[in-house]
Amino acid sequence: MDYNSAEYYIEHLDIIDSTNSYARENAAHLWAAACGAKAIVVYAREQTAGRGQRGNVWQSQAGENLLASIVVRPVSLPVHLQFALSQAIALAVRAAMGYMNVDTQLKWPNDIYAGKRKLAGILVELDCCSELVEQAVIGVGLNVNQEQFAPMDKVPVSMKMLTGETYDVDEVLGVLLDSFSYYYSLLESGNYSLLAADYKAHLLGYKKVMRYRDSVSEFDARIVDVHSNGHLCLQCADGSTRTYAFKEVELVI
Repeated sequence: MDYNSAEYYIEHLDIIDSTNSYARENAAHLWAAACGAKAIVVYAREQTAGRGQRGNVWQSQAGENLLASIVVRPVSLPVHLQFALSQAIALAVRAAMGYMNVDTQLKWPNDIYAGKRKLAGILVELDCCSELVEQAVIGVGLNVNQEQFAPMDKVPVSMKMLTGETYDVDEVLGVLLDSFSYYYSLLESGNYSLLAADYKAHLLGYKKVMRYRDSVSEFDARIVDVHSNGHLCLQCADGSTRTYAFKEVELVI
């Protein structure tokens, strides 16, 4: 790994169960070794028990994809505004992909899609102290060069499948970290409104009628807002609005 930035302390592992689990379990040691860096990155060639949202397993062939966790200690992020972290990393992944000529959109709450196929998943795990976020472990699984995937509900795609190019995974990580530095600086400066506006501007289904499914039925609606706590506000065809927390509704693709 040749990426070099005073902002990040990077620990590169060959094989690990989960970068998020390793980062959480070894946080004290990692921060002690970080020597003043603003963030820690745990970066693995292979995961044996990668985790995604909703308790899903994140599958990845060894050496083919980006498997990393970014650990940060926000200065003064209120727990009720924690969704800003999800917005920052989702926007960072999207911006990094744009830099590398891969067109993507964000799928609420924080997946990255190319068309109707999933390119990357994000898992944010928090440690909170009183009303503030003390530490966040932000896991990113990005499909880079893998071309064969096991059957799953959300049809995956990789950067290579989209462009035909083979990528240096280390280089992809460097581009992502540069991008995350920008969006995280917005969060640290309290510029939540800019993060929210940028997030909605690139959100799949924002102000467009699409199909959704909740615990009761499938229905057509459009996203009209995403609240600061991350809740999704949908407007149905009859003009009524419904608000959902994470895991309560999904976009039917």
